[in-house]
Amino acid sequence: MQTPGILVMAGGGRASFNRLVDYAKTAEQIGLRSFLVTEGPATDALAVAQHIASVTTRIQVGTGIANIYTRHPALLAGHAMAIDALAPGRLLLGLGTSHQPINAAYGISMNKPLAALRDCVATLRKAFAGEALINRPGFAPPKAEGRISVYIASISPKSIELTGEIADGSLPLNYCPRGLKEVVDGIARGARRAGRNPADVAVALIMHCCVCSDRAVALRSVKSTLAMYGSLPFYNRLFVRQGFAKEAEAIMDAAARGDMAGAAAAVSDRMAEEVAAMGSAQDCRRKLEEFERAGAAYVLLYPVAIDGDYDRGVRAVFQAFS
Repeated sequence: MQTPGILVMAGGGRASFNRLVDYAKTAEQIGLRSFLVTEGPATDALAVAQHIASVTTRIQVGTGIANIYTRHPALLAGHAMAIDALAPGRLLLGLGTSHQPINAAYGISMNKPLAALRDCVATLRKAFAGEALINRPGFAPPKAEGRISVYIASISPKSIELTGEIADGSLPLNYCPRGLKEVVDGIARGARRAGRNPADVAVALIMHCCVCSDRAVALRSVKSTLAMYGSLPFYNRLFVRQGFAKEAEAIMDAAARGDMAGAAAAVSDRMAEEVAAMGSAQDCRRKLEEFERAGAAYVLLYPVAIDGDYDRGVRAVFQAFS
């Protein structure tokens, strides 16, 4: 088993930040490889990652993921290099396009998302190398202190191939082990098309993880989580591609009515058990190893709130993988 990392949901407010700091220090203390944070309507993942970098010393920090549509690439590069100056070589910059319903709420049109991703990463590479992005006399642009890894949260076949072409790694989420072949094969096609070695593109699989010995509670908790993701079009289509078409349709129908309890009920036991790790610590470690055998270079543990208690879910994951 490769040493896993962890992806933690970041909220707003002082109490949430204090708890995140505690989580990050715990992750570093028990030897996890990375501590990534999510981004939401009230949270800037890069700002949180910067704070985490300032209170830790060794662990890789990063975003899972930062929305490219809400930041100009030059600003994104500048913020990433600020973190890199603070913690050289420790930043994993996870990028993605987010989702149409979320971007629409911001008034953002997701026009040509693959082209936007390609242009964003190209701009970042130039900035990290110290190339000037604007013609400004007397201005000497800074250069990244260390190697800033750029990962893409790719969940469509075309974006997976693009990841193989331009990124250092992939952050796939909501895959089951047998479905991960789509990512491994797509990255290989994209990498070879760009003249790259597919082995140079890491697959950092994000694994929902519910460490809970009560099977009924674990299933209920995982189903609630998967229903939320299944209500988003990209993930809904991903579930369909993995053989969960009946569940995906019922999830979307219930979510459209505002019935998230009904959406959770539409997630079958089989779907929950295949996509997520749940049960005892040993059960969850076995699931992690199954993802590695399916092609993941390593796994990012993604704690599930246990019956709505997120802190309990995170601490159970720490205990299981310490």
